[in-house]
Amino acid sequence: MANTIDTQFGYPTALIGVIVGHLMAIELKALHRAVVDILSLQSSENVLEVGFGPGTAIRRASKQASFVAGIDVSNEMLQQANRRNRSAIRSGRVELVRASVAAIPFSNDRFNAVFEVNTFHLWEEPVAGVREIRRVLQTGGRLLMALRKENHSSLQSDMKPV
Repeated sequence: MANTIDTQFGYPTALIGVIVGHLMAIELKALHRAVVDILSLQSSENVLEVGFGPGTAIRRASKQASFVAGIDVSNEMLQQANRRNRSAIRSGRVELVRASVAAIPFSNDRFNAVFEVNTFHLWEEPVAGVREIRRVLQTGGRLLMALRKENHSSLQSDMKPV
C-alpha cells in the first residue's frame, strides 16, 4: 500500500490521485507561498512551473506575474489545476499543459523565471529536463528548485541568475 501511495505522489491517477492532489494542496501550501515569495515576481514577467500538481503555486504566481505556464505529466493534476485556475486561464494569464520536463512545449527564451517544488527527484530524464529548462529560460533568468524537508522551519534561498 505504501508503494502505491508513493507512486501516486509522482504520478497521481484515478481516485487516489484526486485525494493525493488535495493532500498536496494542503501539505505544500506554505512551501508554495515561500517559493513564489522568494522569486519576487514582477508584473511584466513570464513564469513556468514544472510539475504544478494541484495548481496552488500557479494560482499564487499568477497574481503577481504577467503570464504563468505550467507543465505536469499527470492528467489528474492537470484537471485539478485547471479547476483551481479557471478564471486566470480564461483571461489568458495562465496556460497549463500535460507535458514532461524533458520536452517542454514552449519556445526558446520564453520565461524570466522557472521553478519546481518537490518534483526533481521524480523526473525520468533529469539531464534532459535541465537542458530544456535552460532552453526556455531567458539569459539572466531565475531558476528555483525547492524540496520539502520533513522538519523544516524556514526556506533558505541561494538563487543566482542562470
